[in-house]
Amino acid sequence: MYRQVGIMIAALVLAGCATTRDPALRDASGGELAIDMDTCSRVASDPERKLSKNERLSELRMALGAGYLQEGALDVALQELEQSLQLNPRNASAHAAMALLQLRLGKPQVAEEHYRRALALSPSDPEIRNNYGVYLCGQGKAREADAQFRCAIANPLYQTPALAYTNAAECALRHGDGERAQIDLATAVQLDPGFATASLMLADLQFKKGDARTARAHLARYVRSAGQTPAGLALGIQVETALGDLDRAASYRMLLKNRFPDSREAQELH
Repeated sequence: MYRQVGIMIAALVLAGCATTRDPALRDASGGELAIDMDTCSRVASDPERKLSKNERLSELRMALGAGYLQEGALDVALQELEQSLQLNPRNASAHAAMALLQLRLGKPQVAEEHYRRALALSPSDPEIRNNYGVYLCGQGKAREADAQFRCAIANPLYQTPALAYTNAAECALRHGDGERAQIDLATAVQLDPGFATASLMLADLQFKKGDARTARAHLARYVRSAGQTPAGLALGIQVETALGDLDRAASYRMLLKNRFPDSREAQELH
């Protein structure tokens, strides 16, 4: 589910908040992390310099490689990204894209080498920090992952902080911290009410806690953003059944079977 605001009180306890004067970055529970807060929140102030021919070509190859990666053409993506790095070994975005590709190829150690190189070259890049956090969580390094998410969030120019909060929440859930996950998801929704993934996760979390009515409200917001999906309908069936609205549950069941017959959720219907 990984992806990739008005600031509410819950957001203020998160150490990655850019308003704090604490020079150290802290994790969700307040523990100090080995990332300097100034690095995380740094904004480039130097005027953009003119790129060399090789640097421009490297950027072009990187963009092509990222596009092929998104389309699943991994062999072509590898060729483009290798050429990008040959043209400019200091292209942080190319290293970050190569890390994603190496993960798809089943080479996590190589991926980590590229992530580390990317951050050495561009330590304040929130996109790279967020992606590295997803990687670290996948490797079972929850605390280190959380540090990367908080670092991304701390950058005032980061355009998708709701994504980092949601990734932090999913990592917390993987490691049994539902309370932290709920705070991060609520913050994500307040930052971006249209970010459907956070709403669905909140609905599922509240349902599992036994609060089907609140789950229904989160699910309604999810549907407004994402429309009807197999995951949303499957959860809706459970929520409405728990609330005793069996007609609505039956309606969702019919929608799921008729519109998404090949989905995993439809196959799991009893």
